[in-house]
Amino acid sequence: MAIITISRGTLSGGRAVAECLADALEYPCVGREILQEAARKLGAPEEDLMGKLEAPPSRWARLTQERKRHLLALQTALAENCVAGKLVYHGLAGQFLLRDLPGVLAVRLIAPLEMRVRALRDSHHRMTHKAAEEFIHNVDEDRRRWVKLMYQADVEDTSLYDLTINLQSISLDTACEIIAEAAAQPQYEVTDDAKRELEAFAAKCREQLQGSGEG
Repeated sequence: MAIITISRGTLSGGRAVAECLADALEYPCVGREILQEAARKLGAPEEDLMGKLEAPPSRWARLTQERKRHLLALQTALAENCVAGKLVYHGLAGQFLLRDLPGVLAVRLIAPLEMRVRALRDSHHRMTHKAAEEFIHNVDEDRRRWVKLMYQADVEDTSLYDLTINLQSISLDTACEIIAEAAAQPQYEVTDDAKRELEAFAAKCREQLQGSGEG
């Protein structure tokens, strides 16, 4: 058993790889579902939470305490899904939300711009090539700035990940096989001791979230 987080740029194949991997390993696969659970914990509409989490970084200076509480709700929801010891997560900031926990394999997917542009235009037929490039660039830049502000890190820093895969030269099926083989290595096994640590982490997150709403 292992917990696998998949980080990716916009339209870089993250969901497809995650679903392939979950099918192969018979693991639960979650992404947006974690955001939905976090919204329920806050008693807020999912759209509000998503909008605030994805707000341009320039707005976050005015939302410091709210920002922390939203991220804590997200972390709590994700932690609670990890206690079973097997999970594929392809949502927001998994490599940071579960940092230093046992049994976590952090994966980064990269893909050439042309592949990403093609995927975007396939789903938005009237979008021009230039508009698709600009959209991807803007979303990627916002994410880089968001990670820099929230975690003082560069989302593209390879030291944040255990494994980086370039989908330009590696097929989705091969990427799935590589990640599954890595997850089977002893250092990513979720042992009984690791499960206890994951349970304690989830409990701590819940306690902090509850405390953040008091007063």
